[in-house]
Amino acid sequence: MGIFTRWRRRADPYAAVTEEERIARYVYLLNTLPSSVVERAHATAFADLPVQQRREMFAQLRPFMADTEKDAADDDPTVLARLVRRAEEHRLRRANGVDTSEQATLTAVHDRDPRDAVDSRGLLLQAATVGFLAHHMLASSTVMYYFEHGGGSVGIASEPAWVGQTFDPVGTGWESSGAGGFDGGGASDGGGFGGFDGGGFGGFDGGGGF
Repeated sequence: MGIFTRWRRRADPYAAVTEEERIARYVYLLNTLPSSVVERAHATAFADLPVQQRREMFAQLRPFMADTEKDAADDDPTVLARLVRRAEEHRLRRANGVDTSEQATLTAVHDRDPRDAVDSRGLLLQAATVGFLAHHMLASSTVMYYFEHGGGSVGIASEPAWVGQTFDPVGTGWESSGAGGFDGGGASDGGGFGGFDGGGFGGFDGGGGF
């Protein structure tokens, strides 16, 4: 039985929200979910993006590639999601005035770190893709499993109301018969760092109201 047959949606809890609200919710999830959960949800979403769009994002994120990834296909959604995670983590460190990575140390004495020129949040929120990514994040089985069985289930009552309405299967329109394979933690980085920046973006604070 496939993952999408295991998750049987009785109602669509976010169908009535506006595009702006959906994007605000996406930003909230970017800012608060563990980075490993976001990475896995993005990998699934990127697989459905047109190849050319993936390649354009990939080209901009090349400064975050490891040497072992140099030969990766430039439209591989899993690698792309990994690069986005690294770029978001780098953005957060810079926002906090901290970057202790080896590459930052090496480039500091020579030239500007090329990663500093990458606008990871701008890539995610560009007009051509943000609505698509917002929809996929809200519909993601990875995110849903995190809130139902993973770490997010512990504090879901303290989340904005729309989180419970969207992801809590108890009386909110979602029903599951068990979905293995998603632990909400980290095959990628072991847990995450409490959200990418915990704040908002472009007027969206992702908190109450939506």
